[in-house]
Amino acid sequence: MTARERVACPDCSLQQALPAIADHEVARCRRCHRLLRVPEAQSRASFALVLAALLLWIPGCLAPLLTVSAGGASRSTNLIGCAIRLWGTGYPPLCLLVAVLMIAIPSAFMLLTLAQMLPGISRSSLRGCRALAHHLRPWLMTEVFVVGGCVAFSRIQAVATVSVDVGGWCLAGAAALLLGSLALRGDLPAEPDLAPHPDAPVLRRRSLRLTTLLVIAGLLLYIPANVLPVLQTERYGSIENNTILSGVLELVHYDLWPLAVIVFLASVVVPLAKLFGLAWLLWQTRQRSPRLLRHRTRAYRLIDTIGRWSNIDVFTISILGALVQFGVLTRVRPEPGAMAFAGVVLITMFAAQSFDPRAMWQAAAPEPQP
Repeated sequence: MTARERVACPDCSLQQALPAIADHEVARCRRCHRLLRVPEAQSRASFALVLAALLLWIPGCLAPLLTVSAGGASRSTNLIGCAIRLWGTGYPPLCLLVAVLMIAIPSAFMLLTLAQMLPGISRSSLRGCRALAHHLRPWLMTEVFVVGGCVAFSRIQAVATVSVDVGGWCLAGAAALLLGSLALRGDLPAEPDLAPHPDAPVLRRRSLRLTTLLVIAGLLLYIPANVLPVLQTERYGSIENNTILSGVLELVHYDLWPLAVIVFLASVVVPLAKLFGLAWLLWQTRQRSPRLLRHRTRAYRLIDTIGRWSNIDVFTISILGALVQFGVLTRVRPEPGAMAFAGVVLITMFAAQSFDPRAMWQAAAPEPQP
């Protein structure tokens, strides 16, 4: 075996030989089943989908997404304008959130992914592009924003007339292509053939402490995020405050059951499940438990994957706050609960990213005899 054919699984640290694979095969870790390699043809197809997504992404950012009409006036905005309007109407945190998660990160991810296919790229540059794209991938939320747009579209219909513009369709197409690209490549590690760093055990112990602190912070912030109003709607002088649960009930009232279920799961169930799931993983690791290691590793992967869907409500509120501004006729503004909920989402995502699943396997390993 050559040094390049030996791999250390990024989820359980098992060192093993990475075999050559056929076009219909994938290589997974023999202990925890982590995906380590996909066929070359599948990788090329993934890159092609990213290129197509980028071509749709540009008009998706620049062309109008939605047009809202009320009382003889109309408002429309593109993705960039959505962030700018949120800043101009006094919501800087939501502005920064939309700008980073929906403009900066998807653009950087696609460019870094396509840069890996450039002819003559050096090995160090290739590894750098792979590593950066790998770190950005958990924060890629284009399809989450599209679902949030669908929820916003449904809620706007209750107070105004709304239509989807060219930018909205382009953004939806780009999100679908990116999702297809990620499905082809799976959760491939940036460098699966690198052995663990000699300081890895110390770093993993530090990651456990950091994850514990983030989980506690997320649990404390979860209460105001669900109790405080997240959205205020003013229509003809009548003011209505909505919490997350009342927003779900509003969707049910308008017979939008699928969207109501999606929002309830993403905004109520998923954050709580992530926090308690991470707490369970931390407890089992500190107890040095050898039980259900493979299942716990799979549970961590699920926690890490579903966490970004909690941003549906955040994106919905951002779109409503940017578009539904018609003075005394109809006006929507975020409330403190929206900031608290955005904090919960970000904290749980950072908590999942800080947790190192290899710590579970290391803690359960028998201690060496003197």
